[in-house]
Amino acid sequence: MHSGCVKIILWGGASRRLWAAMASAVMIAVTLVTPSHARTNMATTYQIWHWNIAGHGKHLGSTTNGIIQAIGSSIRGRNPDFVSVNEICHNQYDALIDYLQRINWPQNELNFARYERVTPAGDARYCGGAGYGVAIFSRLALGTADRFTLPQAAEDKQRKLLCAPVSALPRLRFCTTHLTFVEADQEAQLGYVHNVLERYRAQNDTVLIAGDFNLQPHDSPLDTWYTATVNTDHNKGNRGQYHELDDANPICPGWGEQTTESNTLGKCGQSRKVDLVFARADKLTAYRQDSQPIGHVCGANRDKPCSDHRIVNAFATVTVAP
Repeated sequence: MHSGCVKIILWGGASRRLWAAMASAVMIAVTLVTPSHARTNMATTYQIWHWNIAGHGKHLGSTTNGIIQAIGSSIRGRNPDFVSVNEICHNQYDALIDYLQRINWPQNELNFARYERVTPAGDARYCGGAGYGVAIFSRLALGTADRFTLPQAAEDKQRKLLCAPVSALPRLRFCTTHLTFVEADQEAQLGYVHNVLERYRAQNDTVLIAGDFNLQPHDSPLDTWYTATVNTDHNKGNRGQYHELDDANPICPGWGEQTTESNTLGKCGQSRKVDLVFARADKLTAYRQDSQPIGHVCGANRDKPCSDHRIVNAFATVTVAP
């Protein structure tokens, strides 16, 4: 069984792709003014990949029904810098580490994966007791993870926030979280996450965060996240300091593209959008994002939908302190 925190890779990976050059050719024309205090910092484009895989709900912890291949093949095809996975069983996390090692995905020879469980140890209600939680993976070696316990909601899970810096760039951090579905407790958890990100910002860190927030862009608790420059018929009243990396998408300006399917709960005639990727506006110079329709390549006959969420793929050009 692999450690829930660190996995050591025994061989090197492929050469680093030139993301800044690639992204410049495909980036939506969202250009932001870089603040004067950040002009001496390094601006680099990073690709973020996120998926809530419903590892128990859709797969009951299986590692052989196509879900690991679906995750791994998408990562191999896109070669993101950072990967966030929600609702992943610990045995699926182990299997995905093995898969990524076999395809030589991580560039660095050091560790590239972190895991945090949200269910009690030995809780057999989820994943057969193997553990159920959130995970991050990085093409670049990661430093020591910070693990935060969010305010308890009226449910059987203890929600978490998981963040880790890049070893070679300790002022660059990648985080994931999966907030509660209990409406009465969402604002407290969201506020906790926001406070952590702002503490990172106070020490001049650049943070990219992806996850299932169980809130949509137009929901009022997120008004304290979205910058006031995001002000459309679909998402107004904002007063925060962050951009969701899909908020300039012309499909639905200020709101973006759905991340679920088969419902009518979103904006612009779309399904719900709850899987979000954020970066602070004063660290961004350009960004874009899209979501991928749910693949039907899982199950005993490889004909079932792999999740009730879409894969989200985003690019952010951010300034990072040396």
